[in-house]
Order: sequence, then structure tokens, then C-alpha cells
Amino acid sequence: MWTSTSERLAALDAEWRQPTARFRNFPLIARYHAAVPAEPAYHRLDQQTWTDLNGDELFTLLDGTVSRVGQQCLYHRLRSPLDDATALREFDEAAGFFAARPTERGRVQLALSRLTSTAAYYLADLLAGEPLPELPWAAAAPALVLLLLATVVGGFWAPALWLLTGGQLLVHTVLHIWSRARVVAGVRPMLQLGSLYRTGLDLSRLGLPLPALSGLAAPLGRLGSLVKKVAFLQFEGQLQSDLAALPWLILEYIKIVLLLDFIVYHRCRRDVEQHADAIRAVYEAVGYADCAVAVSGFRARFLHCVPVFTTEETGLHLTAAYNPLVPGCVPNDLVVTEASVLLTGSNMSGKTTFMRTIGLNTLLAQTIATCPAAAYAAPFRRVVSSINLADNLPEGKSYYFAEAEAVLGFIQQAETGGYLFILDELFKGTNTVERIAATQAVLAHLQAHSLVVASTHDGELGALLAPAFTEYHFSETVTETDWYFDYQLKPGPLTTRNAIRLLARAGYPASIVQQALALSRTLDAAG
Repeated sequence: MWTSTSERLAALDAEWRQPTARFRNFPLIARYHAAVPAEPAYHRLDQQTWTDLNGDELFTLLDGTVSRVGQQCLYHRLRSPLDDATALREFDEAAGFFAARPTERGRVQLALSRLTSTAAYYLADLLAGEPLPELPWAAAAPALVLLLLATVVGGFWAPALWLLTGGQLLVHTVLHIWSRARVVAGVRPMLQLGSLYRTGLDLSRLGLPLPALSGLAAPLGRLGSLVKKVAFLQFEGQLQSDLAALPWLILEYIKIVLLLDFIVYHRCRRDVEQHADAIRAVYEAVGYADCAVAVSGFRARFLHCVPVFTTEETGLHLTAAYNPLVPGCVPNDLVVTEASVLLTGSNMSGKTTFMRTIGLNTLLAQTIATCPAAAYAAPFRRVVSSINLADNLPEGKSYYFAEAEAVLGFIQQAETGGYLFILDELFKGTNTVERIAATQAVLAHLQAHSLVVASTHDGELGALLAPAFTEYHFSETVTETDWYFDYQLKPGPLTTRNAIRLLARAGYPASIVQQALALSRTLDAAG
């Protein structure tokens, strides 16, 4: 159904203000991030940390992008924190520009809407540094075609040559069918180059005051010549989607006779490799604009601040920080200078949510220059976490051994400094005495090099780690009839115990509760 430009703009604006729930194919969205794994970067968020911080849910919350390219660039941005204050300031200004200029934002969204096809995800394949599939007979295809034409023409004087023509047509048909799968695999991303080019051209013509879009003219010029050569492949794609089969059949016969698949694909493949840097420049400029539009929408929906990056190697200042993935999340303040942080508190009291709040604020500060807090100030840090570590059963590893391997990696990383380690109850897969000893040794070592935020149920660790760690806690209130959590961060160690009383409130038999309380008192007295 045809829709007017004003209707499209209204729909795009509504989606910007409140993105609707939609299916997100994360393997395709992550295709660009996976395509550039070896690039130099300040930091690439590992899969464990991404999972610990609920990365897919965070992406979904932020994903007000219009194009598939924008989705891929947003995902890559969230997993590739920067240590470049200038680049982050420019991104902040771009997001602010789109928030304040709805007319320009709408024009950009219209341009980006050219790249909404699922096939646009495969543009990332052109940026992977890997050549597109090669056709072994491609170099010989022009000679084979000339030989075929020669037998056709020569047959008018020597009809026996037409027997060779028939044989050659058979060879051409076999080559065409045999190469089909490889051509389709290579053509799929090429078919989107026209849409990418026109989107980049539209953005360039808008003359927006964004540094990321200012250098588009040169790569667009190079990409334009390539798009013209790919036009034949795009024409074929249009015919294949047409219900009328006759034009497509005619084209198939022509392609078989002239080996057009080989010749055109071979030339386009060569040109794609030669112009890979121009393709990437346009791709990333388009994705940058879409990311800035999406972040401006996120800012309109959530309380936020622009981060301040300090030059000191230590310290973290958070005011009214919250986790945007937790509805009604209670904001908390945290100010640390030299020491790291040790959190105590019962389950469900808010420890893990607060740890994720710190991680998310640090991550978002260094990726989209937007923090879910009233104020954020800290140096650049690489975020690494161990919150939801699980057994590696396929490799036959217990929880403890899997965690020991992960923590060893942290120790090795910490030597370079500049990390934020978020660690939830280390070594809980082993006995109490060894857990406390190992945790104390590891946390003391990590804190000597980086900022550590760790949680524990072992109250003894506070004294063992002081003064390198400052203790904070979360607590709950338990009455005869109810219990509740205030989720407020409080200074000092946790001095109350309510775990057994919570069992009573959960409906455990009184005999079990009384027996547990009695044994608890006995153990306290013995300790």
C-alpha cells in the first residue's frame, strides 16, 4: 500500500520516540562486529561480560535505528568501547543535534529507510577483509565466449562447426549451473551496494554539520562507478522476484550463452576488493548517523548525563546512577578515589543490580557518551566481569575450574592497568576457608592495578582487604508479617543477618527455622 512522505515521517518519528517490540536476529546484527575481529581497538567487550551486563537486552532498549546497517553499527559500538574523548564528544554532539532538530532527523531517517531489507545485513561481508568467492573458470570465460561465437559464424561456411557449438553450449550450461551457488553467495551483499550508495548520497546532500559525514564525497565517487557495474546483477534480482517468468528465462539463456555470470561477477568481485575502503567509509558513515539518531531517542526516553572523563588513573564518581533495564530501579550514588569497592548484602537486596549499574554506566560512557545517571566522572577503563559464570559441561569443567580459568585471565589482563573488574562472589564453588583465602589474594592483586567492584557473603573479607577496599552494603527489613528491600547503597559492612528469618517468612516449618537459628548461634559463639 502506498504511503505519503508525511505518513512515513510520522511513523519514523513514532518509532524514534518509543521503539516497538520486534524480532531481532542477533547473528545477523552481529555480522559486522564479527567481520572486523582483528582490528586494533582500545577494548572489545568479551562474550562473558556482554552476557553479564545483559547486552542483548541493552541493545534492544537502545535500538531505535532505522536501517540494518545502523543496527550492526550500534551493536559494534556497544561492544567496542573507546578511549578517545574527542570522538565521544563528537558523537554526543551528533545525538544532541538530532534531538534538537526534528526536521533534519526526519530527513535522515527517510534516507536510512532505503536499507531496511534483511539482505542489507550482508553488506558487512564486503568489509570482512576476506575476498568474495572466486569462480575458477572466470578468467577463461571471455575466450570461451569468443570461441563459441566463432563456431556459430564459421558454421555458415563449414556446418560441421555447429557440432562444436552444441558441445560448447553444453559446457556453458554445466559451468553456469555449477557456479550458481557461488555467484549467489557473492552477489547477495553486492545487490545492496546501490541502496547503500543512494543512502550515503542522500545524507551527503543534506549538508549536516557532522564530522562523520563531511568526508563522504570521495568514497561516494568511487562507489558510484562500482554501483553502475553491479546494476546488471540488481536487474537480475528484480527479474527473479517478478511473477512473470518469461523475461527471467530469456535472461538465463543469454547468461548461459555468453557466460555473463562469470564475466560480470568476476569484474564486480575485483572492483569490490579494490574499493573495499570506499564501501566501508560509506557503510560506517551511514551507520554512524543511524546510531546518533537512535541514541538521541534513548536520551529522550531516559534520564541521563554526558560523561566527564578524568585524567587521573583512579576514582569513580556516580550520582543517582541506575540500571535502565530494571523498571523502577532505585538510583544510587558512589564516590571512590583510591580504594576499590566490596559489597555485602543478602540475595535480592540489590548488589548484582548495582554492580551491573556501574558496568553499564562505564560501558555507555565510552560507547555512546550517555550515562543513565545524574553525573558520571571517571577515567577510561576496560570493563571485564564475572557475574553469571556457569559450568562448562561440554568441556568437562566444573564451575570452580571454569571460574579459576576466567580469574586467571583477569590477573593476566590486570598487569596492564586501566580495567574495571566486576566480580560477583568469587570461588563460591569451593569450601569457605579456601574461598576466603583465595578471594582475598585475588582481589588484593587486582586492586593493585585496577578498580575492582566485588560482592561477597563472607563478612571476614572486609577486614582482610582493608584499607584497599571500602565496604558498602545493601540490607532488607524483616518484620513478623513481611519483609522489604529499599535497594539503597549504605556505607560500611552488613551487620545484620536475616537469611534464616526469611526462611520463616517464606513458609518453612518452624522446627527447621528454630533448629537453624540455634545452630547459627552455636557457630557464632564457637567462631
